Amino acid sequence: MTVSVIVPNYNHAEFLKQRIESILNQTYTDFELIMLDDFSTDNSSEIIDDFTARFLNIRSYYNKDNSGSPFAQWDLGVNLAKGEFIWIAESDDYAEPQFLEKTMEIMNANENLGLVYCDAKVIDEQKNIKYISSREKAHLNKEKWQKSYINRGKDEIADYLYKDNTINNVSSVLFRKTKYIEAGKADWSMKFCGDWFLYIRILLISDIGYISEPLNNYRFHSGSTVHNYFNSNIYLKEVLRISLFLIKKIRLSPLKYLLMINYLIMTILRRIYHLFKNLLK
Repeated sequence: MTVSVIVPNYNHAEFLKQRIESILNQTYTDFELIMLDDFSTDNSSEIIDDFTARFLNIRSYYNKDNSGSPFAQWDLGVNLAKGEFIWIAESDDYAEPQFLEKTMEIMNANENLGLVYCDAKVIDEQKNIKYISSREKAHLNKEKWQKSYINRGKDEIADYLYKDNTINNVSSVLFRKTKYIEAGKADWSMKFCGDWFLYIRILLISDIGYISEPLNNYRFHSGSTVHNYFNSNIYLKEVLRISLFLIKKIRLSPLKYLLMINYLIMTILRRIYHLFKNLLK
């Protein structure tokens, strides 16, 4: 098979059936599906076992203990993968049927692409559309995400990724496995920013493609990790670590250094706000 689809799951039984079906219904069919359960305490295993029994291209693996890191699960899936390309399809999201077909078309036409990603609909638990990702980023550039593009990886970092993660979420991304591995794989020590850090390291050695169609449905719900960004110093430390890494790797204009510092200051202020808010409860 050409693509390995990795679904890392932890307690997402309520979304799991829709996620798996959206993969099995892809118009591009040359793939294997690797289900990884990180010691879930809900009925995820029943759903996974049912699909594994019915479909020959599904493999399932269960951790005996919780890994404590979603990024450790990503690397486990990549190590198990037989495909040339990797799709890390988060268990609470779901895809449009042409996701793989359209990302593979671009990937096959450009050998130096390390990753291809698409626009996304951000939805709630009931599948109501909250917003389209490209429109949410219009304040950064009104035109960039309105049309498909291919860009040099280092230019993408220097223009956008240096101060914020402008790639919607990992479910919207198709990786070239060789570049994922060459970049050093995911960083297990990170809790929140491991995806952003991985994209940057891949794009330092390859290029990026983008599809302006919302082929990914990114579910924003009460269990989403974004709600915990400012409840501790972890997110702030990870943003600072990425900033220091980029200063060593990419030449930026004085203005962009100021914008990077501004983002760090805003992150610090939001952390202080949440700290006082919790103290006053």
